[in-house]
Amino acid sequence: MKQLSKILLALLLLALPVGMSAQIYELRPPKRTVTKPVKKTKKKKPASKKEEAEELTPEEMYAKGYDFYQAKDYSQAIEWLRKAADKGHEDAQYGIGFFNAKGLGVQQDYNQAVYWYRKAAEQGNAKAQNNLGSCYYNNRGVQQDYSQAVYWYRKAAEQGSAVAQNNLGGCYYNGQGVQQDYNQAVYWYRKAAEQENPKAQCYLGVCYENGKGVQQDDSQAVYWYKKAAEQGNAQAQNNLGVCYEKGKGIQQDYSQAVYWHRKAAEQGNAIAQNNLGCCYYNGQGVEKDVPTARYWWQKAADQGNENAKQNLQNCH
Repeated sequence: MKQLSKILLALLLLALPVGMSAQIYELRPPKRTVTKPVKKTKKKKPASKKEEAEELTPEEMYAKGYDFYQAKDYSQAIEWLRKAADKGHEDAQYGIGFFNAKGLGVQQDYNQAVYWYRKAAEQGNAKAQNNLGSCYYNNRGVQQDYSQAVYWYRKAAEQGSAVAQNNLGGCYYNGQGVQQDYNQAVYWYRKAAEQENPKAQCYLGVCYENGKGVQQDDSQAVYWYKKAAEQGNAQAQNNLGVCYEKGKGIQQDYSQAVYWHRKAAEQGNAIAQNNLGCCYYNGQGVEKDVPTARYWWQKAADQGNENAKQNLQNCH
């Protein structure tokens, strides 16, 4: 069993770039205008919401929607965002899109999300472009179409969106909607990684470890895994743990391997849970503890990890 566990640990290193579908859910803070103080006048009767809206610019309507969003009053937020969106305000259109996608203030409706994302995306809104690409990628509110996903990811990526750059890199890595091209994958991963996007940092590390689109370099793989791991990326934490376990690109250190496997395992990463179980079973970086090994294998097995299931069957 000991030999089997070590083999499984060695095989479970790579978190490959699959299922690129990250969306962006955040509203831009409004542009506040500073007004000069006015002289006190006789109090007027409060205007109706309709009358109030008629006196506001689209950006001011958006600002009211933003304030309600910050206060977590989503039904009021979307009401004001819609008023601004109907006036062509792109950030409000994007906001209504993600409210519908998340079900904030309204029933979740991906068809409506796509409708509003497209309105904003066609005006050049990078967040909406990325999210529209993700809708095409994930078959949400629109028929799945990887080429359309790539089209919109590229629009956003060229505007500097790190999330879109990572998504586009994944499409090139996997050959989805575009001819597989590891060089292009690395190009876009690096763009996003340099903006501190943890997923892109992890996947750039994978490219370095495998020599995909770049010369194979274990030390560079470790460099990027560590940057992502320190931001909490579970896949990178697992990969970094195995680099420490195997002494790849860094001096072998079983205690550090356990440290990083545990970080990922506690986030629910099944591969790391299996690997941590192996560390406990083999007594590497931690005192040998078969019950704890079984605990972590069971955690991984409950998520469908076949290697963990095999370890449990062989551990009697």
